[in-house]
Amino acid sequence: MHKRLFVFFLVFIYSITQSVAQIDTVYKNKKVGAYVKQSIAPVALIGFGLYMKLNKTSFNDLSIKNSVVSSNLNFHTSADDYLRFAAVPFIFGLDFLGVKGKTDYKNRAVLFIKAEAIMIVSTGLLKRGTQVIRPDGSDDHSFPSGHSAQVFLAAAMIQKEFGSKSIWYPIAAYAVASSVGALRIVNNKHYTSDVLVGAGIGILSVQLAYWTHQYKWNKQVVVMPTYSSRTFGVYVAMKI
Repeated sequence: MHKRLFVFFLVFIYSITQSVAQIDTVYKNKKVGAYVKQSIAPVALIGFGLYMKLNKTSFNDLSIKNSVVSSNLNFHTSADDYLRFAAVPFIFGLDFLGVKGKTDYKNRAVLFIKAEAIMIVSTGLLKRGTQVIRPDGSDDHSFPSGHSAQVFLAAAMIQKEFGSKSIWYPIAAYAVASSVGALRIVNNKHYTSDVLVGAGIGILSVQLAYWTHQYKWNKQVVVMPTYSSRTFGVYVAMKI
C-alpha cells in the first residue's frame, strides 16, 4: 500500500508541475511564481498528510485515531454528509445579496465544473489505486477523503471569487470545511492523513481550474440586420 501511495503521489505532483510548466503558453502576461506561491498551501497539506500516512513514529494516523475514538466512543453524526455541500450555494448566491464575484456566472460555472472534474478524478483514482481500509472497516475507500476534497474545493472557490470583498467570506467557508474534516475523523470514517490530502486536492483542483481558464464564456454576440445598395445582410460582432 505504501508503494502505491508513493507512486500515486509522484504521478500527481508530476501532473501539477506539467500544468504549471505550460501556464506561460496559456497566459503570456502572468508569471509562474504567482502560481507556485498559490500552490504552497495545498501541496503542504498533501505532503504532510502523506508523511502522517507513511511514517512509523508515535505521531501517525493510528495513534491519533485511537486517541480520538477512545474519547468519543458513542459519537456519531451525519452532519458532515450535508455540510460538505453547504458552501456551494454561496459560490453562486452571494451575487444576489449584492456581493459581486471575480467572474461572471458563465465563467464561474465552467470553473466550478472544471474544478469538480479534477477533484473527482483525482480522489477516485487514489481511492481505487491505494485501497486503504477505513478506520471503521466499512470499505477500502478511505484515502483520500472525498468529503474534505469537496468542502475545501468550495471554500477555495469562495476565496477566489469573494476574498477581495471581505476576508470573512473565506474565513467562514474554511471554518465549515475544517469542521467537516474534523467530523470525518471523529465519526471514524477517515484518518487524519485522508482529510489533509483531501483538503489539499480540493484546493489545488480550484487553482488548476483558474490557472488554465481562458475566460471565453463571457463573450457577447451582437447580430443585426443590414441593408446597403438594395442588398440585405447580417452584421455579427463579438464583444469580449
